[in-house]
Amino acid sequence: MRFLPVLLLSAAALLGVATACGSHSDTAPVAADAAELLTNGFEQNIGWGGTQPSLTTAKAHTGQAAVLASPEVPFSYTYARTLDALSPGAVPHQLELSAWALRTAGGSTARLVVQLDTSPTDEKQVFYTALPLAEAVPTFGEWHQVRLPVALPASAIGSNQLKIYLWNDKGTSPTYLDDVVLRRVAK
Repeated sequence: MRFLPVLLLSAAALLGVATACGSHSDTAPVAADAAELLTNGFEQNIGWGGTQPSLTTAKAHTGQAAVLASPEVPFSYTYARTLDALSPGAVPHQLELSAWALRTAGGSTARLVVQLDTSPTDEKQVFYTALPLAEAVPTFGEWHQVRLPVALPASAIGSNQLKIYLWNDKGTSPTYLDDVVLRRVAK
């Protein structure tokens, strides 16, 4: 009986260690190399910023979460950072956005958008490009990797805000997006 308190404390400590090892981290994933400016599989976003109807666990390329754009949710969860915050010290001008996309039907016509605004408080567009996923993803119900080269204007400055999102312009069916990577590309 003298060992029961020690045994209970040891069991509690082991349970705490096991729980901590298996727990979910709220930190962003670490970039695999210096050229990666963003990598996101959306698992770390669950619960951020209150209700986010485009964040879903219905389908995912890896992990358990992805974002969607649909007739009911025309704009997905949006990534927004100033160029200074995205790449401290050097404004990136040549980028490549890659992601995995899934179209559910012929009406899955969402666009993967990269937009640059004047600043976080001034949404005047400085730059805009979009990849029509109906052209980039030829089949339905299968994940396909898509790539969007992005050449920001020479006038881009650190206080400009970069936005990345999925937009369901006129689609009649959902489109899903997962495993987003934004990389700086050498000139």
